Amino acid sequence: MGSVDLVLAAVAAVANLALAAVLLAKSRGGTAVPRIFGRPQPSPRLRAVTHICLGLGLGVGWLVEDVFPPHSLGDEVVFTVVMILLAAGVVTALLSAFRHPRPVRDKVAS
Repeated sequence: MGSVDLVLAAVAAVANLALAAVLLAKSRGGTAVPRIFGRPQPSPRLRAVTHICLGLGLGVGWLVEDVFPPHSLGDEVVFTVVMILLAAGVVTALLSAFRHPRPVRDKVAS
């Protein structure tokens, strides 16, 4: 793994895990709707789970990728765990998107 890959993997892991921590901290454990960058973030727990799965799947999975030799049992286990984490991240992102649809503003007829 090159130095650029190492930096990108670390940034992906830290950024996603930090955003999950901010969501949980600002929402007081999921009881309030936090505002991040001036926009309300509904379903903070679900969004935090999404970012945790993406941070662990993309960042940590990318970092652990070269620990085991190719086509070994350890490599297959890491690959399977990363795919499960990424699939869970996608599912929770879809749940978050469909659970709170964006409001449609009424247009005034002129």
